[in-house]
Amino acid sequence: MRGTRKTWLALFAITIAPVAVSCSSGSDATQHPADSGQTTSTATQSVRPTLTNPKFQPPSQDNQYTAGTGRPKVVFDPCTWISDDTARRAGFDPASRARGDDLVAEYSFLTCDFRSTLRNLQLNSGNATWAEDLAKVGTYSEPITVNGRQALLVHDPATSMKRSCQVDVQTKAGFVQIAVDLTDRAPRDLNPCDGITDIASTIEPEIGKDN
Repeated sequence: MRGTRKTWLALFAITIAPVAVSCSSGSDATQHPADSGQTTSTATQSVRPTLTNPKFQPPSQDNQYTAGTGRPKVVFDPCTWISDDTARRAGFDPASRARGDDLVAEYSFLTCDFRSTLRNLQLNSGNATWAEDLAKVGTYSEPITVNGRQALLVHDPATSMKRSCQVDVQTKAGFVQIAVDLTDRAPRDLNPCDGITDIASTIEPEIGKDN
């Protein structure tokens, strides 16, 4: 997927790359959360169904780099919390689910990728604060709401982003970045931002109202 480490992640991958965690991934059929049993979040959140396939489990958020930062742990893990049905309704192949390059350091981001014929999707759930995100991308972002949540439609001016678009959605821990890239099969005149708010609205309920 082109431009996968967007904005925040591109910065952190450079500054603290030695502590990035790359988890195994695969395209095996996944279990629907309702059928996969329950796991308990490391934060003080209610127990909820998550995918139990070991290929998609997030890394531990306890290490020498996270200790003492004062930042909350990332609760919403896009690779294990998003159901196959939600991925499908958002327009992506649930069988393409793949763990991305999670980053667990001073700032933490849990990452999951999905694919479709015209678009690839990357979801980055992090604990950089909303204020930090605004300071970083606010000058080229449009304030919007997604199912009542504060959000940003990010118009990144970088050349590499011309066939990409993203929405950042505020969470209790920080924000979730919903980023799409057009594939080589997509028409050259297709606007990468077309439909992205619908994608974000489909995914947002999976975050959980308490998160």
